[in-house]
Amino acid sequence: MVVFVIAVLSVSAVLVPLVASVSLVYRVGGVVNFGAGYVAVFAAAACASWTTATNSLVGALMTLIAGAVVGAVTYYLAIRPAQKRGVSPIGLTLASLGVGLILNFVTRSIFGGAPTVVQPWISGTTDIFGYRTATQRILVIVLAVLLLLVLWFLLDRTLVGRSLTAVSHDKELAAIYGLHGQRFQLLAWVVAGICLAIGGMFQASLASVSVEVAPTLLLFSLVGAVIGGLGSLFSAVGGAVVAGAAATAMDTFIGPGLQLTGLFIVLTVVLTFRPNGLFTFRGTAERV
Repeated sequence: MVVFVIAVLSVSAVLVPLVASVSLVYRVGGVVNFGAGYVAVFAAAACASWTTATNSLVGALMTLIAGAVVGAVTYYLAIRPAQKRGVSPIGLTLASLGVGLILNFVTRSIFGGAPTVVQPWISGTTDIFGYRTATQRILVIVLAVLLLLVLWFLLDRTLVGRSLTAVSHDKELAAIYGLHGQRFQLLAWVVAGICLAIGGMFQASLASVSVEVAPTLLLFSLVGAVIGGLGSLFSAVGGAVVAGAAATAMDTFIGPGLQLTGLFIVLTVVLTFRPNGLFTFRGTAERV
């Protein structure tokens, strides 16, 4: 049982920043970021390379900055120009996929397509009720919880976060009060890029990551967000935990290679009985 719980928590820890990124961009701009998996893989490869060239802290910081830059560039070069021309949300979503595919090419060209691993930030093992696991795995779980607390504080307890929430609810009304929607959309893409970078680093510190896993990470992040509820950041995060549990259960009790099958079974059941998401309740969507 302990083995299963640790496995669920570690998978969920990787998914939390990914679904938070997808949910944030969708709430503020109505765009489903189909480039999410490619950004995470780019970050994983970049962190592995930069950590080897410098050290773990510098490599991680450079990766976070790169994630923020990728988010800003995606907004300015792909999303904003299309929005000015009145492109539909599905067109904006495909534009984000285009950026992801370009980034996939960049990742192959600069870092190669081979699987990469980020060296653990902390070595050794930890014993939990008789089950010994890598301390790095526990660290990733703790960091995911800290990330959630930081996002909650920034989005729910600061003026910038409340303004971003106002823009996501009603851009026209927010503009009357002097809140510029473009600036907050840019902020959302930058924060989302940082979250994707964190997710990529988490994944690469627990297992090898190659460019081939980008579509899988994308599916996990999108399905997890939809299971929980795309309209709320923390509902989507709840979906990440459910997605992590479903994938781990299939892998543990049924057989390896069936994680996506289990994930889509859960998605089908959830959409049948709760089409707005498992954790979307009345009033939940009013808060980020």
